[in-house]
Amino acid sequence: MVVPNANATIRNNSQLNSIIRNAGNPRTYQYGINAAELANVPVGSVITGVSLRFSVTGTNTASWPPADITWTTYDIYAGPANPTGSWVADPALNFASTPQLVRTGPMVLDANSFTNTNPTSPTPNAWSEFYFDFQQPYLYLGGDLAMLFSHPGSNDTALALYPETVTSNAATHGVGRSQSVYPAGTATGATTFYVMRVHYGYGLGCPGSGGQTPVLVQSGNTEGGLGGTINLQIGNAPANSLAAMVFGFGAFGSPPPNGCTLLVNPVATSILFTNNNGRAAQPIQVPAAFLASFNVQGAVLDAGALGGYTVTNGVTPTAN
Repeated sequence: MVVPNANATIRNNSQLNSIIRNAGNPRTYQYGINAAELANVPVGSVITGVSLRFSVTGTNTASWPPADITWTTYDIYAGPANPTGSWVADPALNFASTPQLVRTGPMVLDANSFTNTNPTSPTPNAWSEFYFDFQQPYLYLGGDLAMLFSHPGSNDTALALYPETVTSNAATHGVGRSQSVYPAGTATGATTFYVMRVHYGYGLGCPGSGGQTPVLVQSGNTEGGLGGTINLQIGNAPANSLAAMVFGFGAFGSPPPNGCTLLVNPVATSILFTNNNGRAAQPIQVPAAFLASFNVQGAVLDAGALGGYTVTNGVTPTAN
C-alpha cells in the first residue's frame, strides 16, 4: 500500500533525510496518515513494516549506502491518530490513545538498500526492500494512523541521502512533522510527508530467544495478468540461521507442537538462511496470466525458542 495513493507510480521531486539521518544528527519524525489512504488495508490486518524510495535527484548516488549503517537504537511507535488537521507540536498529543512500541534497540540498514536510476519522468525510483525491522506487528483497526520514528543519528559520518517526499496536506493524505532531537520533543511545524509503502499481513508470530519475534513482510502484488515479482522477507530473526517459507492456499489456525500458530495450509516449502542482520529474502516470480491468491508464513530455527524454532505472521500475496 503506497501513501499517498496518488504517488504509487508517479514521482515527486522533493526529499527529506530525517528518518535515516547520519551521525551527530538526532531526529524524530511523526507521520500521520488519513484513513482514506489506508482504505485497502483490511481492518484487523497487522502492519509489519514500512519502506521508502529514493528521490530522483542528482544528490542521490546510484546505490546507497556503500556499507551497512547502524543506529545504536531506533524507536518506532504506531497508534491511532487524532485527525491530522488538528495536529500540534507535541507528538504525544497527536496519538488518539497510547501508541504501541513496534521496534526499539539497534537497527542496521543493509548496504545498497536504495537505488537511484534516474528514470524518465514521471516514473519513480524502485522501492527499497528495507522495512525498518518492526519487532512486533501493529494491529490496524481502521481510522487515521500515526507513526513516530526517533533515533540519535547513525554511525555514518557522511551526510545521509534523500528518500522521496511530498508536501504535507491534512485535507488529502496526511501530515509529517520533524524535529532535531532524540528522544521525541516538540516539533516547530509541519514538514514534508514521506512517500511510503505500508506493509501488512495477518496473524502473529511467536517469540523466540530474548522475546524476539520474527516478522514476514510482503512487498507488493502483481496486476493486469502481466506477472512479475513479489518480494517476501523474514526479518527480526536470529542471524545466520536456517529459515523456511511455507506456502499454501487458505489461512489456517492450527497450533504446531511448540505452541505457535500455523497460519498457512501447507503445500510447499522454500529453505533459506538469514544473513548477518537476521533477514532472509525470497523473490517469487509470478508468470503472466497466473491469477490467484496464496498464503505464506515464515519459520526460523532458534535454539532459545520452545521446540527450537519460531514462526512469523502470515501474508497473502495476490496475482491479479
